[in-house]
Amino acid sequence: MKTIILKHHKIYCRFDIQKRHINHKGEFVITAGLSNNGVLGQSDIKAKVFESHTITIDMFGCAFYRSFAYKMVTHARVFSLKPKFKINHKIGLFLSTLFFGYPKKFGYENMCSWVKIKNDKVILPLKPTANTQSLEDIDFDFMEKFIAELEQCRLAELQAYLKATGLENTTLSNDEENALNVFNGNNSGGG
Repeated sequence: MKTIILKHHKIYCRFDIQKRHINHKGEFVITAGLSNNGVLGQSDIKAKVFESHTITIDMFGCAFYRSFAYKMVTHARVFSLKPKFKINHKIGLFLSTLFFGYPKKFGYENMCSWVKIKNDKVILPLKPTANTQSLEDIDFDFMEKFIAELEQCRLAELQAYLKATGLENTTLSNDEENALNVFNGNNSGGG
């Protein structure tokens, strides 16, 4: 019989993504909380990669749409919702707002989990011609147009602010342009 060498290992060293694994390479890493929309950083450590176009909800009930593939820390109790239908950026943003009430309901003393929310109901817009509440009757076009209108309103407000403060002709640095591209989804990152 072959001799096997056994050694003790601390569990946290073998089964989770740690802050020391954040190295600005690889996929984004999601944790709990509102800071940076729950994005801890990037890591190329071997771990399960979750698909893009999903929604994460953390133990506090904070929900975010993820337009990018990502990994999650397990100690922060974050879970991923994968829609049973195809979504894009605008639909994902709309759907993530369905959970905005959760932070009032969940916290350290009552952590959000799949078991606690799986039977909750959400209100979705239906097409004007809908006779039932099937997947085909959900008005995804409305969701996209609604988010597009909100984005246009916010952009107009920002442009008015920049003009009023004399900042409309500001030149961005490369880092600022990259951050803006990530924010707008023109890169591999962003919300």
